[in-house]
Amino acid sequence: MKRYLYTLRLSFLLLLIISVTVCKSSNRKQDNKENIEFLTSKVYLSADSVSKTVKYNLAVPTRTNGSFPYDLEDPDEKYLLPEYLEEISGLAYYEDDKILCVQDEKANIYVFNLAEKEIENKFIFGKDGDYEDIAVAGQTAYVVRSDGHIFRIENLHQKNREVIVYKTPLSKKNDTEGITYDKLSNSLLIACKGSPSVEHENPYKGYKAIYRFDLGEMKLNKEPYFLVDLNRPDNYKDYNLFKEFSLQVARKLQFSERAADFHPSGLAIHPLYNEIYLISDIGKILIILDRDGRVLDLHGLDSKILRQPEGICFSPSGDMFIANEGKAGHGYILKFNLQSEE
Repeated sequence: MKRYLYTLRLSFLLLLIISVTVCKSSNRKQDNKENIEFLTSKVYLSADSVSKTVKYNLAVPTRTNGSFPYDLEDPDEKYLLPEYLEEISGLAYYEDDKILCVQDEKANIYVFNLAEKEIENKFIFGKDGDYEDIAVAGQTAYVVRSDGHIFRIENLHQKNREVIVYKTPLSKKNDTEGITYDKLSNSLLIACKGSPSVEHENPYKGYKAIYRFDLGEMKLNKEPYFLVDLNRPDNYKDYNLFKEFSLQVARKLQFSERAADFHPSGLAIHPLYNEIYLISDIGKILIILDRDGRVLDLHGLDSKILRQPEGICFSPSGDMFIANEGKAGHGYILKFNLQSEE
């Protein structure tokens, strides 16, 4: 009998030890699981919440009432250009009431005085070529050629100005037509009118691409900075804007053709709102992107007013300038004053 009780007690003790061990092990597994879930959640939230804005530590203001701040049907000023700028291809705001212009065939930078309404100077930076747009960062100008080459011109006003040429992975197939300086990332943003890809394994079919040229490393990132497809709802910040645009496409064949013919010819960054304005000469469309590359706004352009929009820039106060080729006539620049928010 005693032996039986001893065996029973021993068995009970063993069961108790096993139960405690299993319980502790289970708790440790649960704790580990919770820790893993917590860490995973933390990593996910961190990755999801870090935008380009946070990354570069720059506050980005937005339009308070969401309305478009320009009247595209009623330009405030029209500047006729001389005959040699009939094929104006790009422009950039330079300094007080002065705009730098380039044209398709000559390696010349023209200084247009807005107050005097005339060209006041010309700077030669190379040989003839297909030059598409110009950007300014301080006293340095950057001109992009259609084959993706970037020309850096320092000290414009000096006779011994230095010109450095950077060959990028972009090529003629990309047909680079727009360039602008982005102080947010200290880089140049480059819009491709043609192929969105620089690598065969990543064709990005159906998209239009914007690439980033880092001014710290003087190197192009081979991955697109933004990819835009007006036919994809996830490319829009507001799904209602996509639905509205889709309805317009369905109702109006002309606008449908605009969507299909969206080929960026110029881009600029708004100095007050930090939105990216992308203009298309063929489809006659102006789209506005946020800093994540999503479509915030979209406008069809009247071809009677904007004959062939090739370039866009802003004054520091937010006035918008759009350059137009002449098409067997004078090229011209239209000014659209920033409208006050009410």
